[in-house]
Amino acid sequence: MTGNYQPYDHPVGDGVVLGNPRPNVTSRCYLADRPGHTGQLRAAELYVEFTITLAHPVRVVWPFFKDFNLWMNRFGYFWNTPPADREDSFAHLRNRPDANDFKWGKDEAPVQYVIRKVIPERLLYFDSQPLPMPGKDGVWSGHNVMSLYEEDGKTTIVVLMEHTFYSETMSIEELRADTKELVDAGLNFWGDYFIPDLIAAVEAAPLSKA
Repeated sequence: MTGNYQPYDHPVGDGVVLGNPRPNVTSRCYLADRPGHTGQLRAAELYVEFTITLAHPVRVVWPFFKDFNLWMNRFGYFWNTPPADREDSFAHLRNRPDANDFKWGKDEAPVQYVIRKVIPERLLYFDSQPLPMPGKDGVWSGHNVMSLYEEDGKTTIVVLMEHTFYSETMSIEELRADTKELVDAGLNFWGDYFIPDLIAAVEAAPLSKA
């Protein structure tokens, strides 16, 4: 058997970084070089994970969590429809011009996500088809899994995001640098915008005060 296979005891990524952006939030991320599908194709992968704990049952949290626009708009993201309402269909994400310093989305078409699986109050899985890297000779694709579970009246949300960037002309160092830049940006806008706005929306809900 041939192919670029890693031994079973080889880590999937190097340089795992753990963080605590808030008392009730932890994060984990890593970068990894991946073999491409052809001899000339190079790839770099990023993985980011957030674990968010809210002091409310999942029935209170879910209606706010599923409405991505409620907690992503302040940063500049806008969804044409809640992904959790579109199982086996598509949802589109735009980044509003001048809303943030993030490079993606200023003049590009919206990112189209395939909503693979929705289990209300439990799971949301969606991925993007290969898309051009803005301003670069390469493409990227991504997979996202968001799960929720309740324990002792508290809800824990685990957000897993993987994005892989491919190119036949960029060096692995260039791909790795772009990927690292995206990791840093993602940690910042999740920690400074998405997570605080989600927590604030849940805490402000009448049921949260019941």
